[in-house]
Amino acid sequence: MLEKLLEIFKIFIFYFVEISVLFIAIAFIVALLNQKFSKKMERYLSANSLLSYIKAMFLGALTPFCSCSTIPLLSGLLKSGVSFGVSVAYLLVSPLVNPIIIAMLVISFGLKLSLFYILFIFVFVFIFSLSISKFDSDKFLNNDFIKEKQNTAPKYHNISKQNCCQTKIINFSTQKQSLNSNSQTKSSYKDLFLKVLKDYKKILPYIVIGMGIGALIHGFVPKEFLQTYLQEFEIFSVVIAAFVGVLLYIRVEAIIPIGLSLMDCGVSLGAVMSFLISGGGCSLPELILLKRIFKMNFLLIFISCVLFIAIIFGVLIDIGIKWKI
Repeated sequence: MLEKLLEIFKIFIFYFVEISVLFIAIAFIVALLNQKFSKKMERYLSANSLLSYIKAMFLGALTPFCSCSTIPLLSGLLKSGVSFGVSVAYLLVSPLVNPIIIAMLVISFGLKLSLFYILFIFVFVFIFSLSISKFDSDKFLNNDFIKEKQNTAPKYHNISKQNCCQTKIINFSTQKQSLNSNSQTKSSYKDLFLKVLKDYKKILPYIVIGMGIGALIHGFVPKEFLQTYLQEFEIFSVVIAAFVGVLLYIRVEAIIPIGLSLMDCGVSLGAVMSFLISGGGCSLPELILLKRIFKMNFLLIFISCVLFIAIIFGVLIDIGIKWKI
């Protein structure tokens, strides 16, 4: 029992440090990008056009983040004026598709399945995010986050305009003014970092609770349990795998090796893919962190969406294998 508790503690520390470092680093980078490129971000993503959804999904596919570490960038997108539907497209794709995952999928399951996986994720997320954009985002966003969004957006515009003006002044000014500008830049970086730390302190309790739950479940749900129950229920194992995946906090890169070992024990490929999608796309720690941004109604929709993707994809894979498609 003591060894199990020590293992859980190690898992908790690992998750906590990993997410904390990722959150601070990504939030700081996002803050810098918002300050320097807020107008470009709005121009390329904020328009509620079909192309913006595709760009957001490709942005998600290029960022190698887990489900929890997508949240700082998601928050930055919403605060910089990117539409709700486009931001949701990024939120769903980011943890499920990235260069590392694609490479591991191709090596582990082959090119055909990997391409079908990417196409399925993109098509479903596109339809879902486009549909949810028809609703008023205020119905889904927390009131506190809406206030933060309203207070933050103008500041980024002002900073961006100020930087443009400063650039013109530097071109026609003395070296002394240029040095003043450099000191202002350093001060701006410091202010941004302090703001990120302030945001981190706000979300710290959510990280502790989320990582604690993830570590406990990870420690007390052995692989043998998954093997036994996923083998026994055949097609229903896809549904069971989807729900088990949501309860765990595991990066998709870590789920793929687990999935291969489960397949060696007789678990179907559909159940493994269902487990991969639900575990990578949604987890209890992520939901706890998302609670700071979204209301419960969106979280329920989000969970349902990820489970639906996982189950449908898993069932299609098993049917395809059965019918030798």
